[in-house]
Amino acid sequence: MMIPNASSIPLARNVRIGRATQKVDLALLLLIGVIAIPAMATVGIGYPAAGARWFFGLLLLALGYQLALKRDCRRFVALLIGVTPVLMMLRDFFFYSAVTAMFACGIIAWSFLFPEEFGELWRNLWWRMLFFVAMLYWALSYYLTGEYASNLRVMELVLAAACLHLLAGHRRMLAVALFGCCLSVLSIGIAFLPYGDRLGSAEIGGYSLGNPITFGLPLALIITLLVADDGKWLLLERHRLWRLSLGSSAGALLLLSTSRGSWAIVIANLIALFLIGGRRTQERRVALALLAAMALATILLLVSPKGEDLERAFERTASADSSWAHSSSGRTDQWRLFPRIFEDAPLFGFGPGTGPFVHEQYSLWDNSLSVHGKILQWHSLYLLIGVETGALGLSFLILFLLSLLARGIAHLRARGEIVPLLGILSFIIIGFSVSGFDASSGLFLGCGLVAAQRSESAGRTRGRLHPSSLKNDTRPHPR
Repeated sequence: MMIPNASSIPLARNVRIGRATQKVDLALLLLIGVIAIPAMATVGIGYPAAGARWFFGLLLLALGYQLALKRDCRRFVALLIGVTPVLMMLRDFFFYSAVTAMFACGIIAWSFLFPEEFGELWRNLWWRMLFFVAMLYWALSYYLTGEYASNLRVMELVLAAACLHLLAGHRRMLAVALFGCCLSVLSIGIAFLPYGDRLGSAEIGGYSLGNPITFGLPLALIITLLVADDGKWLLLERHRLWRLSLGSSAGALLLLSTSRGSWAIVIANLIALFLIGGRRTQERRVALALLAAMALATILLLVSPKGEDLERAFERTASADSSWAHSSSGRTDQWRLFPRIFEDAPLFGFGPGTGPFVHEQYSLWDNSLSVHGKILQWHSLYLLIGVETGALGLSFLILFLLSLLARGIAHLRARGEIVPLLGILSFIIIGFSVSGFDASSGLFLGCGLVAAQRSESAGRTRGRLHPSSLKNDTRPHPR
C-alpha cells in the first residue's frame, strides 16, 4: 500500500471557511445545551449516575428523532460532535463501545441520505486507506487476543474524524457542532470545580470519573479554533469579545486540568500562529489578548483556593527536584522500556492487540520501573504502534503523518487557512502522551484531514458548493 504524496492530491475545493453571512442554528445549539448542561450539573452536585441517565436518555431520543423522523444526518452528526466531551466523560455509565456505534451510525446514515458526498469521501485515497488500515488493525487485534474490544477504539478515532470531515461541507452545522463542543466542555469544568486537585478527574458519588487529558483535549481544540482563521470555524469572526471571553474561560479551565499534553498543544499552535506571516496580523492580536487574559486568569487562580493545586502541577512539570518519571506520571518508564521490546521484534512487532501483555512481561525484568508485571496500555501512539507492529507499522504511521502535515502546509499556502495544519500538528503532539484512539483526538485528525478532503476526480468537478459560498445552506433533505 502506497502513502499518497502531498503533491499528488489536489486541494479540497469545498472546505475554505469564508466570512460569516449566516446565523448559527440556535435550536440545535439549545438542544445540545439541554442534553449536556443539566447532565453535568447533576454530576456536579454528586449524582453522576443520575446525570448519565439524563444525558444518554435525551441523547438517544434526540439522535433517533433526527434519523427516524427528520431523516437529517447533518443534525445527527452535529449533535453528536457537540456533546462529544460529555459523551467521553460519562461513557462508563453506558455501553462503552456505544461511542463507536454512534459515530458509525452517523457515517452509515450519511451514505444513504447523501450518497454523492459519501462517495467523494470513499473515493478519496486518504480515507480508503484510513478505513482499511483501521479495520485491519482492529480485526487482527480481535483475532490475536480473542477480545472484540481490543483496539476497537481505533475505529472510534477514524469514524469521528470522518464525521467532522463530512460536516465540513455544511458550514452552519459545523459551527454549531464545534460551538456545542465548547458549551459541553465548559459545563464539565464547572461541574468538576469542587472536586479533586486536577480538574477533569475526580471521585464523585462513589464513582471515579474522567481523566485530565480527556478533559484537556476539547479545551485545547476550542482555544485553537477561537484564535486560528479569525474564529471562522465557529462563525465568530465578527465577535472578538465573545472569542476572548470564551478563550480566557477555556484557558483557565485548561490550566486547572494540569494536562501537560493539552498545554503542549495550545503552546505549539500559538507558536505556529506567531511564526506564520502574511495575513495573520489579526490572529496575532487576538492570540496576544488571549495570552494576556490567560495570564490574568493564572494570577487569579494562584491566589484562589485552587492555587495550591496549580502550583503543584507546575512543580511536577518544571521543578529540578522532580524526576522525569514523576513529572510525566510514569510515561517515561514506557519510553525506557521500549528499546528493549523493539529490539526483540523489530520488523513486525508482537502483533496488534498484544501491547498490554507485552508490557506485563517486559516490565518484570527492570527493577527501576515504577510498575512491575502489570497489564498496562501504552501511553503513546508511537510506542503502541512500534510494540504491536514494529518498524513496518511505525514507518507507515510516520510517513502518513508527515504527508498529511505537508498537505496542511499546501492547503495553508493555497487557501490561507491554518486550522487543518494545526489539526494535524495537534494530533502529532497527542501521540506522544496518549494513544489517540478516541473521539476527541478524532476531531483534531478530522480538522487535519480537511486539507485532503476530496479525491482527484471530485476536485476536477466544477460547479460544486464550498463553505465560503454557503450563505444559505438550504439544500433539501432527502425524503
